[in-house]
Amino acid sequence: MSGVGEPIQDEHSRTARLRILCIADEFPWPERTGYRIRLANVLRGLGEVGVLDLMILHPENGQDLGADGAEQEYRAPIGEPVERTVVAHVPIPSASLRGVIPWIASGLPRRVAWRDWSGARSAVSKELSNGYDLIWWSHLDAWAAIGEVATVPCIVDLDNLEDQKMLTSRMAQERPPLRDVKASIRFAIVSELDRIDIRRWRRSQRRASLQADGAIVCSQQDRAALGGEKTYVIENGYVRPEYPVGHPERQVDDKGGALVFIGLQTYEPNIDGSRFLVEQVLPILQELRPEVTIRIVGRAGPEVEELGRPHVEVTGEVESIEDELASADLAVVPLRIGAGTRIKILEALAHRLPIVTTSLGCEGLSLVSGVHCEIADSAKAFAESCDLLLGDTGKRIEITEAGAALQIEHFDWVKIRSRIGELAQTVCGRSSER
Repeated sequence: MSGVGEPIQDEHSRTARLRILCIADEFPWPERTGYRIRLANVLRGLGEVGVLDLMILHPENGQDLGADGAEQEYRAPIGEPVERTVVAHVPIPSASLRGVIPWIASGLPRRVAWRDWSGARSAVSKELSNGYDLIWWSHLDAWAAIGEVATVPCIVDLDNLEDQKMLTSRMAQERPPLRDVKASIRFAIVSELDRIDIRRWRRSQRRASLQADGAIVCSQQDRAALGGEKTYVIENGYVRPEYPVGHPERQVDDKGGALVFIGLQTYEPNIDGSRFLVEQVLPILQELRPEVTIRIVGRAGPEVEELGRPHVEVTGEVESIEDELASADLAVVPLRIGAGTRIKILEALAHRLPIVTTSLGCEGLSLVSGVHCEIADSAKAFAESCDLLLGDTGKRIEITEAGAALQIEHFDWVKIRSRIGELAQTVCGRSSER
């Protein structure tokens, strides 16, 4: 275990505030993914009421703080509330049959059971000697594995309900033909393992809602699914830009239009969404608009890179997301499986970019089709919705104005952060008055 950073507050300031440890899977800066964006803003909210340390649970095969330049990598940017960063290693073993028996015995999902949590358990136990008032667990995995070591109040952020995420993924899987015996056997085995994991995730989530001092979800829909008197909704948000980059009033060529799909393209739901967009939606849309183009933006692996073709560009990571939004006529969110932070939807709303999304893509955000965006689930309906908005300037302006107003009212990080701080104080039994 290694650490960086120096205290930045005087003793009087420190004693008047909560002392908080946040345990996370990744260092949040730069804020390139939905998880990192949410984590960074959670830290800012906690920083409004507390003195904050961050523990990163890092794969052992990743970069250690002892490596050249690593200390700088894990130092919070100037102005951010993290005083000290600690890194604990949680190795990810290679998949093998040897891991099956420990998984069966553990009662935990595979993703949790197959990691070695001993170093993290020791690291958390050691950190607790610093006198923390609260631990904020940024994912369920670590709390499910080692949460029993905590001797102070705990809040668990369930930004994904993993059972629901796996269920939608299973529904989208195609069963191999029976004549392919090996593939059919493999499919049957994996399906059974997934079925067990879904049950175990559900049990772990329920345990968090009952045993932790607070369980956090992203939407009222997730709160209803999880249940529990100590389950709270902390939505995702977006900081209102001073100068939105969308141009809904811009004229679009009758035969063309520019679509952009932004997201981490190594994430399974985004991989599936990109394939759906290019392989099923695009051919239909090109019958209506033969010159339409798609840009798939975000770090990508081979499965998405191979989707590049005429009228489709897979960009990989880019320096400026705002430039991508500014050059697009529509933001598309073609998600069919999984769950997520939905931050890219909020980003498009805030920048006044018209959106076409699936129902799953905007789940939990209270968007109304035809008012804030267009919602379509089949390839044909998705293509027709894109064509509708590309061809109607007035409609684009109307829905972007309504969408931006919704984002400002309900999904503004500045407002959400204050609720995070208030929740931390409530859980710790402190007055919310500062």
